[in-house]
Amino acid sequence: MANPIFHKALLAVDESEQSYRAVEKTAELAAAGVIENLVLFNVYDSGSVDVTKLHSREKLDELRQNSVALLKKYKGILKEKGVHCTLKRAGGAPAALIMDLIENDGGYDLVIMGSRRLNKFQELAFGSVSDKITRLVSIPVLIVK
Repeated sequence: MANPIFHKALLAVDESEQSYRAVEKTAELAAAGVIENLVLFNVYDSGSVDVTKLHSREKLDELRQNSVALLKKYKGILKEKGVHCTLKRAGGAPAALIMDLIENDGGYDLVIMGSRRLNKFQELAFGSVSDKITRLVSIPVLIVK
């Protein structure tokens, strides 16, 4: 395919099975020439760390290391399929950080992510990241189930 449909895609991942499936589907699309540039993004939950506690630095370091390990794992899967990607990570609230990256990093024309299949109560009480992103971004969103 000479001209890709999407020039810069953001693949938001976590440790879920749905993220693994999103990586697999993205690899197919990129290998077929649908996606030109891919950014693999993970948000670790730094909100669970109380920075007033003595061992908070170690906990943050552990979260960062786990994020890097996860990104490298998915990068390896993509590389096996001939797909190059750039890695990014951040700590905080996933939906807000994904939105921030899309709005401020520039040039994204597709977001890809897995859907965690929350039950109706969980979705009502907490909302899902994929739901927030699909409602708030102005670019196409591919949700992989």
